[in-house]
Amino acid sequence: MPDNPPRVTRPRGRPPKDAQLAPTDQVMAAAIEAFSVHGYNGVSLRTVNDELGVSRNLLYQRFGSKAKLWQAAVDWAFRPLVDYLVAADDESADPMVRLRMLIRNFIEYSATRPYLARLVTLEGAAATERLEYLYHHYIEPIRSRFIPVFELLHDQGRIKKVPYETFYFLLTSGGSALYGQIALASMMNPELTSTEDTRVRLYAENVAEVLLNGLSLSG
Repeated sequence: MPDNPPRVTRPRGRPPKDAQLAPTDQVMAAAIEAFSVHGYNGVSLRTVNDELGVSRNLLYQRFGSKAKLWQAAVDWAFRPLVDYLVAADDESADPMVRLRMLIRNFIEYSATRPYLARLVTLEGAAATERLEYLYHHYIEPIRSRFIPVFELLHDQGRIKKVPYETFYFLLTSGGSALYGQIALASMMNPELTSTEDTRVRLYAENVAEVLLNGLSLSG
């Protein structure tokens, strides 16, 4: 596993008003941030254009519609997460070690990408074509990475017969909530919201410890 998850950060500053083509990462970062904070219905192409400080025709010319911009932004945000979890997963490891590392990797990757948890929370509230897309392209691949490990530990009698879905929501809506709700978390304990590597790693290990201790049948 790499020491640190790869990070894609939004470039600082804005392109000039007359810029015809903003960098793809900058466009995607502005779009996913807007969708994850304001929800799909609260965002317009004009909103994102204004945030970027570019021509109001830029996104329409590039994507054609808000729906296509949303899909492109989701692909940009979520595909690297799936790729990272797959690449960092050591399938030869003991399943309990493997589950611990999957938990830690998920939390560490999510720490500097709060839009991941926020967007899933918003889209998960209603059955839409967007949720179908998000689920089948990105949630299901993560689920399929965790479930075999989870079931193997069940079969070995090493963890309790807890439904996988219980574990999923505790991890994704509980464990990563600190970074998705950073303003609230900072009111409780500003030190916890640091994205410095050692602090994130400690938090990720604490989440893994709580989840695995709750599941474990040993001791």
